[in-house]
Amino acid sequence: MRYGTFYALAVMAILSTVCFGAESAPLDNARDRQGKPGVGLTIYNDNFAVVREARNMKFDKGQNTVRFTDVASAIDPTSVKFSCLSSPGAVSVLEQNYEYDLVNTDSLLKRYIDKEVKVVVKGSGSEARKVVDGKLSAAIGEDLILQSSNGIEVIGRGSVEEIALKELPEDLVTRPTLVWLTDAQKGGEQLCEVTYTTGAIGWKADYTAILNKDDTALDFSGWVTINNKSGGGYKDATLKLIAGDVRRIQPAMSMQPIAMGMMKDRSAGESGFVEKSFMEYHMYTLGRKSTINNNQVKQIEFIEPAEGAKAKKIYVYERSDYWNPRGGDQSKKVMVKIEFENKKENKLGIALPKGKVRVFKKDPADNSLQFVGEDEIDHTPKDEKLSLYIGDAFDIVAEHTLVDSKEQFGKHRESHKIELRNRKNEEVTVLVDEKFARWVYWEVEKSTQEYEKKDAYTARFPVKVGANATVTLEYAVVWSTWKW
Repeated sequence: MRYGTFYALAVMAILSTVCFGAESAPLDNARDRQGKPGVGLTIYNDNFAVVREARNMKFDKGQNTVRFTDVASAIDPTSVKFSCLSSPGAVSVLEQNYEYDLVNTDSLLKRYIDKEVKVVVKGSGSEARKVVDGKLSAAIGEDLILQSSNGIEVIGRGSVEEIALKELPEDLVTRPTLVWLTDAQKGGEQLCEVTYTTGAIGWKADYTAILNKDDTALDFSGWVTINNKSGGGYKDATLKLIAGDVRRIQPAMSMQPIAMGMMKDRSAGESGFVEKSFMEYHMYTLGRKSTINNNQVKQIEFIEPAEGAKAKKIYVYERSDYWNPRGGDQSKKVMVKIEFENKKENKLGIALPKGKVRVFKKDPADNSLQFVGEDEIDHTPKDEKLSLYIGDAFDIVAEHTLVDSKEQFGKHRESHKIELRNRKNEEVTVLVDEKFARWVYWEVEKSTQEYEKKDAYTARFPVKVGANATVTLEYAVVWSTWKW
């Protein structure tokens, strides 16, 4: 059924592709600094990005109204910067509006109050469908109220098959749009660049470490995971990532999980990321173009795998009367940690952005990889040591006993006993860390094992425990809130 110049609107899908007015056409090719159109995208790891897009745009001499479409819906409109690349200074922006009231059923009906509409009502049983012409008085909840030739008609939205309207209101857009009032010194086509920031897009690093048979070395690799919820897509973009703690006045929005398939982008023979220092941060530039669609999680190989990096597995038991270092009931748990150095001579030596490290080990029975723990690392420069807490030892148990405690003249004297039981078929060394509060002075008066003052708050006792054996560590400490 046709209604002349009316536009038929399906209730569930309304004008999703209609666009009114002169607009600049986006171009797909990535732009280099020699003046080609395209998109550049710099993503920061606190969930925002800088978008740079160059387009060919036509202007008449004098004032023009220009619509710049396909911007991210999470754009910060106050951050927009416009420049004319082909003729610097030839075009200036006098005013800018950011139009984000998008076309949908409610927004259309709201603007058609007291205007003529046509409503097609579904048929029921032997009753044929009917067309109601009239003035829309209200669109409240699930009801439409029309003034027709038959009087006031109340139509439930559930019975509506189509709604027909004459035209799209001028203040509605089908997609987020920047509308500029520009002043051009001359008419013709110009290559212009628009730069803006957007939220709801971020990246993080994900690492994989595969331990060797005896836990003395590991293979280390890294991937970038980009999560784009910005409301915009970036085709064939020049991609840069910034790692570091960049200060922003407004806090970034939290990154929400996406129920989307994960896309892995790893093409053999194509260029990967190149890292360099930038300001007080690190920049990673992808050596090829990449397309990042809206509502997409994309993974790109970040660092080439480092094979056979030297590593060390250690066991640590932390004990404190002042706080539980790990929370929960951990009184008998012995931590398992993997330590290695981020150095060139250890086949690494690269700036590692913060991220999660998942640790695997091969099952010798079938050579399959099995997950053995994970930890998060902070931004780690080259030549620094990494320590990954991946879990607690199953076959090593530590049990602490406070043997004696006395206080005299403000000094506290305590005697401790820690029984270490090793149920493994091999000798282990357990590092027992006695933790003190930072506001006290302390001293180990005597102990059955040698110890080192690891830092201002920690006395560390390296204790060797034989296979299927039990060793008891005993020590006495004195501490006070004042220096004696």
